[in-house]
Amino acid sequence: MREKQIHWNLKDIIRNEKEFFAAASSIRKLIKIFVSMKKKLKPSMPCQDFRKLVLLSDRISEESVKLSAYVSLLSHADLKSQKAMRLSSVIQELDLEISDKTRFASHWIKGRKVEGLKPLDEKNAKRLFNSLPEHKPSLMRSRESARYTLPENEERIIHRKDQNGISVVSQLYDQIASDFVFLLKIKGKAKRVESMQELMKYVYSHKQEERHAAYSALLKKFRSNKEKIYTIYSAIVKDWSEEAKLRGYSSPITVRNFSNQVPGSAVNSLIGSCTGNTKVFQEYFKLKAKLLGKRRLSRSDLYAPVGVARKKTNNTYSFPEAKRLVLSTFRNFDEDFFVKAKEIIDSRHIDVFPRKNKIGGAFCSSVTPNIKPYILLNHVGERRDISTLAHELGHGIHALFSSHLPMAVMNASLPLCETASTLCELIVFERLLKEAGKKERIQLLSERISDSYATILRQIYFVKFELQAHEAISKSHISEKKLSDIYLASLKEQFGSSISIPGMFRHEWSYIPHIFHYPFYCYAYSFGELLSLSLFNEYKKSGKPALEKIKKLLSSGSAKKPAQLLKDIGFDISDRRFWDLGFKPIKAWLSELKELSQ
Repeated sequence: MREKQIHWNLKDIIRNEKEFFAAASSIRKLIKIFVSMKKKLKPSMPCQDFRKLVLLSDRISEESVKLSAYVSLLSHADLKSQKAMRLSSVIQELDLEISDKTRFASHWIKGRKVEGLKPLDEKNAKRLFNSLPEHKPSLMRSRESARYTLPENEERIIHRKDQNGISVVSQLYDQIASDFVFLLKIKGKAKRVESMQELMKYVYSHKQEERHAAYSALLKKFRSNKEKIYTIYSAIVKDWSEEAKLRGYSSPITVRNFSNQVPGSAVNSLIGSCTGNTKVFQEYFKLKAKLLGKRRLSRSDLYAPVGVARKKTNNTYSFPEAKRLVLSTFRNFDEDFFVKAKEIIDSRHIDVFPRKNKIGGAFCSSVTPNIKPYILLNHVGERRDISTLAHELGHGIHALFSSHLPMAVMNASLPLCETASTLCELIVFERLLKEAGKKERIQLLSERISDSYATILRQIYFVKFELQAHEAISKSHISEKKLSDIYLASLKEQFGSSISIPGMFRHEWSYIPHIFHYPFYCYAYSFGELLSLSLFNEYKKSGKPALEKIKKLLSSGSAKKPAQLLKDIGFDISDRRFWDLGFKPIKAWLSELKELSQ
């Protein structure tokens, strides 16, 4: 198979449209059986009947997730896929039917009022939940969420609003951005660039004019659409904030914290630690300016490579090269990591190269416990594509470690989802660093600190921006200009005197997809990176005992809340000192880089 034809095989989810519609019909039959069990719901019901209900709910979930994943992956591979658009409407209808007809059960389990049923009291809830040990964590969390749950009719309205309203708005953002064609102007010559992913490779160019031209082309395109994009973002923010108030959350970020099962005190400690360590990265940027022969870096130079271009044909890594390097590194680290990563690749659950209408970036999508995860890449041959491959395979490895668990608890909470991915990046980095000579070592250390900046500080400042943006848009009804002023002020705080910031970067917020699709998601990256640094340090000190802790964490899914899972292996995430410790390796890399650079 030629490289450019490496697309994922979706037949392991659904073979064809005939099977898709047959599966949808089967789900509707399961729903009818589920609804018929409503009459059995009473606090004194036998545990056997309760188990049947929960396991049937699991089966409905698993079958519907398969259909949703199939359509989602079709869409991400081709944002203009007519097939995906057509099947999406089927998914929406089915999703509404499932939620409408089965909501009575989740409300009853939560202890909420359900017409015709006696509420489930705490004593009987405990008795029934104990009959399903593996599902108990999920059932208990459902019970906890009761305080944020509205009456059935109101939930029905909100679900329809989400399906037909705000989710369509966020899809519109993707469609607008995917249509962009960028005009890259370098030394008077113009070049059409068909995708953002292709354009962004120039951001890492050795040539200053190419870096500046890439950012100029990118931000000019988004700036020319700033009113549309602001309207979309404003709608998303207002929808998120209004629903948060309606449900009784104390603030917009509390919605994400509760979903992540992370206490606000831990998130505040994380944000405080990252903000308190900005000088680590500012010091690095000042050193990098010297390494590049500059008085001070411009924001366009942020990801400029340090050192001369690598002596290699076209200065690129083919995908087979990247794959071999990553897999051999995993094998040296742990056989389980290697086997699981290889299973994903060998299953052809990977879509590798950028193309028109394919979504940018990279992700790993878990489907069900019985289906191996799917990975999307946009491999252009840069060295950082090796890290991206390691990162996304790390997500897949994590999913396979927890695939022995039922669907309801298979997936870890969001902050822990980044643990294996960033750990796998570190493993590959250490291997490359060990094999490097002095000049390449300088390059690698610079890249690693840049990546840590991008994963830790940059993400935290996105969240800090969101905190201000949600407040300002919801309460003060600010304009796009004011929002961009807030973002520019955030950049200035983040970089201090270490970097000059051209005015065009005031619109940078508009191309950050996470703030549109997943408000306050980004602190999970900082959480995962700092946690992984701590775990990897412990592994280097103690070897196998630390590796067993890592595997235990990855195998736990969401069986316990993150704070408890991490407490079990010796970490207190509410203590800022824990997060501060995660910066130690970064400081050590910076010290080594200073020494090598003299």
